[in-house]
Amino acid sequence: MSPDHWTTLRGDIAGTLLLPQDTGFDAAVRARPFTAHDGVPAPAAVLRCTSAADVAAAIGFARREALPIAVRSGGHCAAGLSSTPGLVVDVSPMDSIEVDGDRIVVGGGVRLAALVEALGAHGRAMPTGTCPTVGVSGLTLGGGWGMLSRQYGLTCDQLVRAEVVTADGAVLVADDDHEPDLFWAVRGGGTSGLGVVTSMEFRTVPAPPMTNFRYTWPAAAAGVVLRAWLDRAVDAPARLCAEAGLYPDEVALHGAMAGTEAETRAALDQLCDGLPEPVRAEAAELSYLDSARDLAGAIDTADPSRHLYATSEFFEEPLPDDTVAALLALFAAGPAEREVGFMPWGGGDTDVAPDATAFPHRRARYAVHHLAIAPDADAEARDWTGAMRDTLGPHGTGGVYANFADRGLADPDLAYYGANAARLREVRRRYDPDGVFRPS
Repeated sequence: MSPDHWTTLRGDIAGTLLLPQDTGFDAAVRARPFTAHDGVPAPAAVLRCTSAADVAAAIGFARREALPIAVRSGGHCAAGLSSTPGLVVDVSPMDSIEVDGDRIVVGGGVRLAALVEALGAHGRAMPTGTCPTVGVSGLTLGGGWGMLSRQYGLTCDQLVRAEVVTADGAVLVADDDHEPDLFWAVRGGGTSGLGVVTSMEFRTVPAPPMTNFRYTWPAAAAGVVLRAWLDRAVDAPARLCAEAGLYPDEVALHGAMAGTEAETRAALDQLCDGLPEPVRAEAAELSYLDSARDLAGAIDTADPSRHLYATSEFFEEPLPDDTVAALLALFAAGPAEREVGFMPWGGGDTDVAPDATAFPHRRARYAVHHLAIAPDADAEARDWTGAMRDTLGPHGTGGVYANFADRGLADPDLAYYGANAARLREVRRRYDPDGVFRPS
C-alpha cells in the first residue's frame, strides 16, 4: 500500500498511526506478555486510538482498502487473535476511569490492574480476574471469572452499559433499553463479529475484607489433593474461592476468601480433611486492594517474548480416578513451564440463567485450564495443552472458556457459546454482515 493511503488515515484521526518503519512500531506489535505470535504475520500498521471517532475512522479505512482488522485492548491473547497482517486497532490509549458511587466507567483500553486500583481507592470491588495486564473489555466479552465470582457472578454480569463501534462505523450505546441484542452479546459473547468496545459501565459492591491463602504439598500428593478438591471445593462456602493448581514440583490450594483468617482456615480445614499435612499453610488477612495486588504479584508478565498456550473445559461431575491418574502422567511429561488449574464455579456463577447473557456455562461446577509457557513459538507446548484437554474431554460438558481462546477447537462457536451460539451468530450477522471483525 502506498504511503499516500496511510497519509489519508493520519489526517482523519487524533491518535497515533504506527507503520513498520516508525519508532515504536516493534514495541506496539511485540510488547505484550502472553501473546502468541507464531504463524501470525506482523501487521501492516497499528493505530493507537484515542476516541470512538478514531476507531470509526480505522474501520472505514480498513474496509475501503480491504485490510483485515484485529482489535487489541492492551492485554494479551494466547491464540493470537489480537494480531493480523492488516490493521491492528489498538484502544489501549483509551484508559480513562471514573468512579461514581456504586458505578465505574472505564475506557476500552483499561487493564485490570488500573481497574482494581481505582475500585480499591473508593472502597469498592467487583468480580474480576487476577492477571494485571489483561484488558477489562476482553475479560468482560469472554465472561470474566475471579475471586469474587462465586459470590457475585462474572465480570460480564456487572456490566450495565457498553459503547460499541460497529462494522459500519456507527457508535452505539448498548444496555437493557438500547440495542438489547448487542448488550446480550457483549456479556460473554467474545469479540468476533460484534464491534469495538470503547467504553463500559459496571455496577460495583462494597469492598470486602479478604484473606489470601496458599497451601502446598509435594507433587507426589497431587492425586489425593485433587480428589479432595473434586469432592468438596464446589460445595464450599460461596465466599471461598479455592483453586487447585498442579505445578512441576508441587500441588497447591490457593486463592482468597471474603472473610477473616480464622474463617478462611476453618473452611480450608474442611476442604483438607484427611489430607497429609501441607508443606506450607499460609493465610493472611488483607484489604480487597492488597488482596488483588498480592494475587497479581504471583503472575510474571515482565517478559513479552513468553508465549502462552492455553485451553480449558467445563465439568458438571467429578473426574474418575483413572482419568485423574492419566492427567497426572501426561502432566509429568509436559513442557518445563506448565500449570493446570481447577477453578471452582457454583454460587453466583450459576445465579444467572444460561441464556440471559451470551455466556452459557452457568451450570458448570468447575472448570479446568491447561497452560504452557514457552520462550519462543513451541509446537510441543501447543500440542501438550491440546492433549491435556483431550484427556479430560470425555467427562466434560464440551464447553470451553472463551478467555482461554484456543485455535485447536473443531467448532469454536459451539465450544465457547453452547446453546447460545445460534443466537450469537444472528446478532453477529446483524451488526457485522460482511465479517469485518471475524478472524481469518
